[in-house]
Amino acid sequence: MAGEDPKQPIDGEQVIAELQKRVDAQRAVGAYVDDLSGFELEVPRESDARVRFRPELGFSSKRVVGRPITLTKRLLLRLQLYVFDDLARQADEAIQAVERRLEVEIATRERLEGEVRALEARIGELEDVRDQRRAR
Repeated sequence: MAGEDPKQPIDGEQVIAELQKRVDAQRAVGAYVDDLSGFELEVPRESDARVRFRPELGFSSKRVVGRPITLTKRLLLRLQLYVFDDLARQADEAIQAVERRLEVEIATRERLEGEVRALEARIGELEDVRDQRRAR
C-alpha cells in the first residue's frame, strides 16, 4: 500500500484484508483479547464534587443472570464513561455556579436589610425629634 500510486482508487477490500492480517499477527502475540471482562473499569479521578459518575455501581447480584447483566453493564459503562463523567462534572459546575450566585444574593439581601434597619432607626429618631418639637 505504501508504494501505490496516489492517483489510483483505493481498493477497500485490500485495505481490510491487510488490516486483518495485522490484527491477526498482533492477536497471535497477545495484543488483542476477545474477553474484556477481566479488565477493571477506569474510574474517573476522585473529586469533592457532589454530582459524580460512579461506574463501580455497574453490577448485578442476581443469582442466574447476574454475571451477564454485569458484563453488559460494564461494556456499556466503558463505552459511555467519559460522556457520563463529563455530564456529572457539568451538573456539579452548574450547581456550584448557582450556589455562588445565591451567596451573592444572600450577602446583598443582608446588607440591604441592615441599611433598612438603620434607616428605620433614623426615621424613629426623626419622629421623636418631631414629636418633641410639637410638644413645645
